[in-house]
Amino acid sequence: MTRPRILVLGLGNRLMADDRAGLEALALLFRTYRLPAGVDRMDGGTLGLDLLAHIHGYPAVLVLDCIVAGRSPGTVLRLDGAGVPAVLGGHVSPHQAGLADLLAALELLGRVPERFAVVGVEPLTVDPGLDLSEPVRAALPLMVREAARVLREWGVEVTPAEAHAAFAARTLR
Repeated sequence: MTRPRILVLGLGNRLMADDRAGLEALALLFRTYRLPAGVDRMDGGTLGLDLLAHIHGYPAVLVLDCIVAGRSPGTVLRLDGAGVPAVLGGHVSPHQAGLADLLAALELLGRVPERFAVVGVEPLTVDPGLDLSEPVRAALPLMVREAARVLREWGVEVTPAEAHAAFAARTLR
């Protein structure tokens, strides 16, 4: 059985309030669920085009980010395939332009992953600050559930961490 090669990429700036949502969701996803080998995670921060070398070689990439799309703060959005550039090209948050540029570069190089999705949340503020706004903080579990749904659709076995811990505790007795 071949293991999936999937990159789960969190984007954001930890110093810009809700812009950190993708990084927070990344950490919460890997605390909440046990994912098999072959599902890698990366804190992409605000690297933009510098991520090109890191994404290369992954047939599937899931991005977690904050996305300005004109929705109510805390709204969770999922973008797949052709829907990703359409939304990213029309709305600009601190690094949506960088993500759009990254996708364009991958396309020019003929290296667009077979599967590419973004799970994001509409921010309330991306002003300087170290805390998430209440609507975005409340949306993090929804982002994580949607990310887990994407991974399951891609054939990944996603197991709640507490179920795995309970099984391991019973097995080790």
